[in-house]
Amino acid sequence: MNFRAFLDKNFIKRPALRRFITRTLEGDRDCVISLFGVKMTVNSIREHGYLRASRIGNWSSVFGDEAAVLMSLASLLPHVDTVVDAGANVGLFSVTLSRFQKLYPGLKIFAFEADPDTYSRLRKNLSSPNQTAHHFAVSDEPGKLTFVRGAVSHVTTTVDQANAYSLKETFEVESRRLDSFDLPGENFLLKIDVEGQELRVLKGASAWFEKKRCAVVYLDGFDKTLEVIALLKAHDFVLYDGRSLEPPDEKTFSLLALRREWYESILRSRP
Repeated sequence: MNFRAFLDKNFIKRPALRRFITRTLEGDRDCVISLFGVKMTVNSIREHGYLRASRIGNWSSVFGDEAAVLMSLASLLPHVDTVVDAGANVGLFSVTLSRFQKLYPGLKIFAFEADPDTYSRLRKNLSSPNQTAHHFAVSDEPGKLTFVRGAVSHVTTTVDQANAYSLKETFEVESRRLDSFDLPGENFLLKIDVEGQELRVLKGASAWFEKKRCAVVYLDGFDKTLEVIALLKAHDFVLYDGRSLEPPDEKTFSLLALRREWYESILRSRP
């Protein structure tokens, strides 16, 4: 008998014992938790599973941060035709969103990853039709960029952005502007997670912005905050917190930007 089956038999299916142990450990109280980007009131006994899940989210960026953002982005997929994932890592966003190609078969996904080691896994994860992985760094000008790795792959960054998470392990890779790629589609969802290079990536997509091809921009953490926000507002984007969909403030880490004209056309089309 595995542990899950043992727990189910000896704890889950013994409700009196389960309630006694839970009350002993947690008390019997209402409390406010955060889950999937929203706050809600739960009881420490009656909704103990939600309470435990919120604690996992506090320690895990995937469940505490990315899950809520993925829900926000997934809601916009019926209104875009191309997902561009800059700084894709192994493809958590690209691969998760790619399952919606079953509902929207015309949806195309293009993911960019600089680290050759991480890219090897991204390529395996994006192997279906209309899914393409590119081994390039993306920036505001073509050339070569030197990166430094961290203990885990998602903190890899350029050497000028090296920080306490960085090792001394470096690599060099070709960089290109995003708008140098001839990608199909008229309404892009552009996700950017590049550890401090956000403004450069946005400037490297300037032709897309000028032609109004970017409908959605999502930034997972961003440096040069005022300049990034100014650029997006100059192209008439409406800004939200990517997790909660509330207006952003000085604590906002995940920024979701919607091109106003595109967004308002969606609202007008609703019955």
